[in-house]
Amino acid sequence: MTDGVRAMRAERKALLATRAELDRTRAALALHEIRRIVLPPPDADRAAGLRPAAAVLVRVLGPLAGRQRLARWLRIAWLGLAALRIARNWR
Repeated sequence: MTDGVRAMRAERKALLATRAELDRTRAALALHEIRRIVLPPPDADRAAGLRPAAAVLVRVLGPLAGRQRLARWLRIAWLGLAALRIARNWR
């Protein structure tokens, strides 16, 4: 292989890596924007009261129900709440 071909390949690899990083950044930004639209930030007072209660709930239910089952329940609850929020804002 000549040095010119190697240089072109190296440049192409660098360009592809840069494009992939740009695509990942764009996807993360789009996801953040969607999350901000669907789940607006909670009030400070409400969040201060909910976080400790949620932590206690997870600490208690984690060992009782099992990690996998609790994760599945939380995922289903999260999807249900997101669907409810979308349905309310649809009107």
